[in-house]
Parts: sequence; C-alpha cells; structure tokens
Amino acid sequence: MKLAVFGGAGLAGTATVRLALERGHHVRALVRGPGTLEGAEVVRGDALDPDAVAATVAGADAVVSSLGGYRGPGSIDAGTRTIAAAMRAGGPDRLVVLQGFHIDFPGDPHNPGRRLVEAFLSVRCRPLLGHGQALGELLRQTSDLSWTLVRVPLIADGPASGWARLGVFALGPWSSVRVGDVAETLVRLAEDGTRVREAPMLYTPRRGR
Repeated sequence: MKLAVFGGAGLAGTATVRLALERGHHVRALVRGPGTLEGAEVVRGDALDPDAVAATVAGADAVVSSLGGYRGPGSIDAGTRTIAAAMRAGGPDRLVVLQGFHIDFPGDPHNPGRRLVEAFLSVRCRPLLGHGQALGELLRQTSDLSWTLVRVPLIADGPASGWARLGVFALGPWSSVRVGDVAETLVRLAEDGTRVREAPMLYTPRRGR
C-alpha cells in the first residue's frame, strides 16, 4: 500500500510512519521543517500549500493525518480541507484523521470528565476547540470521501497494548492512549477501510480486559 502521511513529525505521526514502513508499505510524508523520516519519501512544504499537498497524495492508496495541536491548531480544519481538495482532484478516496475526543459528534456522552477537558483546553489553547469543532463539521458534511476520525485522549508513550478499545466512551482527563495503539489503529484503518464516516474514540485501559 502507498500511504500519504500528514503530521508525520509529531509523536503519533512518527509512530505511524514507522509502523507502516515495518509492514512493508511505501510512505510519503509532508514535512514542514528540516527533519527527516528514515525510510519514508519526504515532501517539503506546508499542509496549507495546495501544491505540496497534491504532491504528497499523488499516487497514494490512503491518507493518514495527525495535523494540529497546541502549536498549530489552525491546520486542524484548514489543512484537512486542503487535503480533501487534493484527494478529490485525483488522489485516493480513503482518509484517516486523528484528533482529540473533545470534538463533538452525535451520540457522545457529555460526562463531567469531558467537560473538565474542554474547560482545560479553553484556558490552555482556546483556538484548539474552535478548529476541532470546525473539523468535525467539515467531515460530517463530507460524503464523497471515505473518511474516519479517530478521537483520542492524552497520548502516552508505550508500545501497542493489544487491549486498546475503539468505540464511544465517557473519557476524561484521567484517560490516555498508548502511542503504539494509536499507530496500530491508524495503519489498520487505512489498510482495511472500515469505520467509514464514523468518529470512534480510542483509548488504552489501565488493564487489559
């Protein structure tokens, strides 16, 4: 499989690139800074640059994006919009996106733990909330691409656990997910094409169940 990756220099993105390469996939990653991703084909540029994004998705079978975060919240929705446009213009149909579980979708529990996370983010990085909700709205209105939004709590170090859970849960500030579980889930969803137009949450329970 040929995989296009955005946000590959981050914690989750780096783990995703590494795992995809280990599974024998060809990886092309858009990298904004001077860094390299060993074993991957690197395209230099920004996710808001249509030409760089088009060069990254060209010939790919699937796209994985973990854009955004505290240092670049604007790319969460704007970058995804640019990626979607490039996919429509001749790229692949499959898009797997990683973001926080605070992004609201129908059927979500609005438990106290979630409200605590939202309150923390409103102080720590208020734009993250707005751009995250804009991403959710963008994807809900996208019916011509096979997208999946994987929503996660705090990402912690650690290999794949073998007992991560994917679904809709009452998560909170006490919840976390191992980066190995994130990478395994993103690559698997890109491979098998399941959970189309769904936004499941992913977390790693403290004990396997």
